[in-house]
Amino acid sequence: MAAACPPPDNRHVAQACLAVTVVALALTAIVSVRWGAFAVGGSDSHCYAGQARMFLDGRLSLAPPLAPPVPWPHAAATFAPSGFAPGPAPDGVSVPLCPAGLSLAMAAAVGVAGDGALFAVVPAFGVLAVWCTWLLGRRLAGPAAGAASASLIACSPTFLYQLVQPMSDVPAAALWTAALATALGPAGRRASIGRALAAGLLAGGAIMVRPNLAPLAIIPVLMAWPSRPAAIATAGATVPGIVAVALLQAAVYGSPLRSGYGDLGQLFSVGHVATNAWNYPAWLAAAHTPVLALGLLAPLVATRRAASWVLLAFVAGVFAAYLPYIPFTDWWYTRFLLPALPALIVLVMTALDRASRWLPMRTAPVVLVAAALVLGGWWLHRADGLSVFRLKTLEHKYAEFGRFASSRLPRSAIVLAAQPSGSARYYARLPTLSWDAIEPAWLDRVMEECRLRGLTPYLAVESWELETFKSRFRGHSAAADLDWPPRAALGNVIFVYDPADRGRYLEGDRVPTEVISWGPR
Repeated sequence: MAAACPPPDNRHVAQACLAVTVVALALTAIVSVRWGAFAVGGSDSHCYAGQARMFLDGRLSLAPPLAPPVPWPHAAATFAPSGFAPGPAPDGVSVPLCPAGLSLAMAAAVGVAGDGALFAVVPAFGVLAVWCTWLLGRRLAGPAAGAASASLIACSPTFLYQLVQPMSDVPAAALWTAALATALGPAGRRASIGRALAAGLLAGGAIMVRPNLAPLAIIPVLMAWPSRPAAIATAGATVPGIVAVALLQAAVYGSPLRSGYGDLGQLFSVGHVATNAWNYPAWLAAAHTPVLALGLLAPLVATRRAASWVLLAFVAGVFAAYLPYIPFTDWWYTRFLLPALPALIVLVMTALDRASRWLPMRTAPVVLVAAALVLGGWWLHRADGLSVFRLKTLEHKYAEFGRFASSRLPRSAIVLAAQPSGSARYYARLPTLSWDAIEPAWLDRVMEECRLRGLTPYLAVESWELETFKSRFRGHSAAADLDWPPRAALGNVIFVYDPADRGRYLEGDRVPTEVISWGPR
């Protein structure tokens, strides 16, 4: 975008700002390793990791745990483990809820470096996000703004919360920020065709990770627009990503316009806008302080005003994409907005950079970076208060349950579980049924059908699911009250019951419970 170039940067200042950015990169890597959950089992983590395994196995769906037909109603829903849903065909297969982009990256990493590489993908994207935030800030407002922006995104509670989980929010943020930084380029230079193609490919990759943001592909094109050939190249290079999404969704869900999340009419509604328009800014302000609002002023004062307006349009576009979406009740759903957060922080630092120009030129960069470091320290404090650094402990129960199921349960086992069903599938490769989809009157008959087919049913229930299980099946099944000792208790969080133990226990036999302590390894 045509704009006046800022004054030349002092070489020593630029080197110091790069050093600050390197520290931010190191912080990102340390947090991702030290506090990374490295566990699969919850709905989102199993969706991505389970889908990656499907791709490695050459499949687009999960086979049913029992060969159809089965005698109970809504069988396809009971076949789908956590993070999956019934497929479009009436053959009992399950399909992932989530888009394929991150899972493809995970599958590629595992194919090259082995199973452990699956958990390296999100941290690698986290480092990329911090580096590209530095590039974007430096190109928009100079190295001090770039270093300050990189430091802040590395300290963001929302960013850190998603950095330690195998989910798509950080990869989406990294790819979009990389696309924006590549399309923008240094001040005073028109985009080369090579850089324009790279920006388009990055935007296409971002769309594969988060398809609902596909309309925002126009933003990198606008950033390259001073060179019409570059803008055309950027637009053309996004096409493979969009086509890949369409083909995958057609193959998996039966239509390019369908996803695993269900009917768009149920997910999006104008009636949700008012709630989300209040919640998202309030949650962002609570986690980051209201300083993020300064980003709205950047286009009024920035040296590269046209680029700032386009960047602000990208931020607004991400917000707009989620305003009509189903409202949630927890602050961490600011993760939906994470693709916009690096750009918004860059705009904040751009506004502060222009304000710091009132200071002596040698002082302004130091003050800007120092202010960002102080604010970043507060953000780290907020992240700790929001349990970001405790997720490793909280999520590790799924890995521990998966290891238990793999080593202690017989290969004839079939696990009836809700949330832990993903870890039974992923770690133990055992068939599962979702008890929360079984009609209340059918629980006993479902378990009997499993036995008739040579399978041994086990119940796996998390502590917070106990009352739900009991109330769902009370009055319909003798097992409803779980009134016999579990075979295993993982801490006080996941309990594994063998329904065959109930009769023996009521007749006076002793049923021992294996108590398994768990925690991050």
